[in-house]
Amino acid sequence: MRHGVQVAGLLTGKARSAAPPHVTGVLTQDGERWEADLVVDAGGRNSPVAGMLAGIGAEPEEHRVGTGFRYYTRYFRSPDGALPRQAPWPLCHHDSVSVLSVPGDRGTWGVSLVTSGRDQELRALADADAWHRALSLYPWFAHLGEGEPVTGVTAIGGTDSRRRRLVVDGRPLVTGIVQIGDAWGTVDPQFGTGITMGWQHAAALRDVLRLAGSADPLRQSLLLDTFAEENLTPEWEGFAAWDRNRLAEIDAEIQGGVRTTDDADWNLQIALGSARWKDPEILRGLADVGCLLAGPQEALVKPGLAERAVELATGEPRYAEPGPSRGELLTAVHGT
Repeated sequence: MRHGVQVAGLLTGKARSAAPPHVTGVLTQDGERWEADLVVDAGGRNSPVAGMLAGIGAEPEEHRVGTGFRYYTRYFRSPDGALPRQAPWPLCHHDSVSVLSVPGDRGTWGVSLVTSGRDQELRALADADAWHRALSLYPWFAHLGEGEPVTGVTAIGGTDSRRRRLVVDGRPLVTGIVQIGDAWGTVDPQFGTGITMGWQHAAALRDVLRLAGSADPLRQSLLLDTFAEENLTPEWEGFAAWDRNRLAEIDAEIQGGVRTTDDADWNLQIALGSARWKDPEILRGLADVGCLLAGPQEALVKPGLAERAVELATGEPRYAEPGPSRGELLTAVHGT
């Protein structure tokens, strides 16, 4: 499709009572009709195609984590094109803020302070001075704010995790169209795994088209849905569970308490994070999981590893990386 052409609607074939709607192409905003054997929705997190599908009676089944995170991000560059020293781990969690650093090209980088979308007291981080005062409290990242600013502080919300499905109870809601990447499902962007999941999905679509060809749209839909349910949905659910637990933890911190839970998976994740600097096997396993090179069960399957993590984390701070308490953070942000 030509660059700049915008899709305004979906074309469908003749209705058949025993079959789901079948998409045969798209209608552009200029009124052109583009016929296609298969329409691929790779329109990202805010793809309008879900609404178009609802308009032909094929609204996707949606799963969502209610409230997401809010990012306060500033970009920098160095005068000589060299990157500054990076933090030992690019994403570190603290009492009620996570800090994320992302290196770029040509001597540029970004730093984000990530809060709960419900955290009203930290909305002041949108102010550059408040943002820098807060960043200075995190020793692993403070020096990253000393570069030449490229932007002001950009505040981004609406990052909730959601997943759409076009097959329900083993029956496609529609054929002739598939959703891949962020159009299929979005995960918490602070982990940087959305692109990897998108590539996995695109490779699966390639394989599905080799197997089913263009003559069997029903089989196309079922095969791609099976791949997503077996491979991508477990990843999505893992991130969604992390979001729910982390947001609940931040909520407790905002209210002046400390959250405790009987969720064994979450408690093990906390122990692994706390112990990673004390055991190279734990550190390597967490890196493999973070890069989607292995699932948690595969990467952390070594006998006794979970038990060792719990032992090493006992008596240690919940989050091992240096940073302020919430009270110290609020004092710095509000300049009091």
